[in-house]
Amino acid sequence: MSPAPRASVHAPLARRPGVTRALLACCAIAWSALAWGGGAHAQPLVEGGMGYLEGRIVEIVQRTGQDAVALVRLPDGRTVDAVIPPDDPFGEITLPPYRVGERVELYVAPGPDGRPMVVVTDWVRRPALAWLVALFAVVSFAVAGFKGLRAFASTAASLAIVIAFVVPQILGGANPVLISLLGVGGILVLAIYFVHGVNWSTSAALAGTLLAVVATMVLALIFTDLARLTGLGNEDAILLMSAAPQVALKGLLLAGLLIGALGALTDITIVQASVVRELAHTDPQLSLRELYTKGMNVGRDHVGSLVNTLVLAYTGASLSLLLLLNVGEFGVMRAFNLELVANEVVHTLVGSIGLVLAVPITTLLAAVLFRGDRIPVAPGELSHAHHHH
Repeated sequence: MSPAPRASVHAPLARRPGVTRALLACCAIAWSALAWGGGAHAQPLVEGGMGYLEGRIVEIVQRTGQDAVALVRLPDGRTVDAVIPPDDPFGEITLPPYRVGERVELYVAPGPDGRPMVVVTDWVRRPALAWLVALFAVVSFAVAGFKGLRAFASTAASLAIVIAFVVPQILGGANPVLISLLGVGGILVLAIYFVHGVNWSTSAALAGTLLAVVATMVLALIFTDLARLTGLGNEDAILLMSAAPQVALKGLLLAGLLIGALGALTDITIVQASVVRELAHTDPQLSLRELYTKGMNVGRDHVGSLVNTLVLAYTGASLSLLLLLNVGEFGVMRAFNLELVANEVVHTLVGSIGLVLAVPITTLLAAVLFRGDRIPVAPGELSHAHHHH
């Protein structure tokens, strides 16, 4: 078992700089077992003799003719000597050096004489991520008050649904499309009812979003088949096929497409339902056609901005791919024929079509439901509407 890579780079495993450091360290680390000066520990470093630990670097020693060694203090107070792997002299990437005071991840494995060998494999990044999450919560509350906090909680719960339900079920061999649809249902309830409240406006938005999701999934099924997409368009999928052959990769592709477009869908359907509700409440004499037409006047403006947002989001996520295609001197026609590129095109366009369809679907549902202002407005029901001028 080898140490984990320090960086996730889309390159063959042997060329990843973190793995290269760890592999080179395996050659240089043998001396640490012989030079281990602390004697036998009262308890093993890791259960089973190999695994990962975390600690903080308190000192770094550069020994002549040997790799640098970090003195790392573990959470239980013990200190260990850990080899810092050298950079690959033939590699194209030089990673930043480890420094005193940094929290690092260690890999422990038994040495030839049975004593543990320890190597530094990566930085501990979770504290920085925790600060970012806290900043997100503070900014959400400062700008949107308790509704911002509810949105933050809804986002966290949605991620929990994906991680705790969707991912394990798919890894267990379940149909990714069906599982993602179930997961999407839970996410929608959180994203709409929990954040905006339970009322007729949010119910219309929820119904419109679900219908748009179904339309998006149908389009995705049709065009992934027409484009002969296999789900093997990137290295991650190929690695997953080896590690978890029970996963249906084509279904996984569809599930990712659906979840990726969900955020923009909920935003636009909430706006449309609220706009139609406001119009019907302000002027109960408006006919169904008039309500629909006026609601669509707002919806068209919203579609223009959100489709642009969705396309730019996918483009930004694929920027490294665009650079790689230019470096490889692919022609335009050849580039679009690659499954890796075709995946992104299908993701972007199918998601955008679903977004566009969500506007007339939700507007029509809300117009039918709210025409004549027959349903009493609940307290606070219209307070979450976006204002358009």
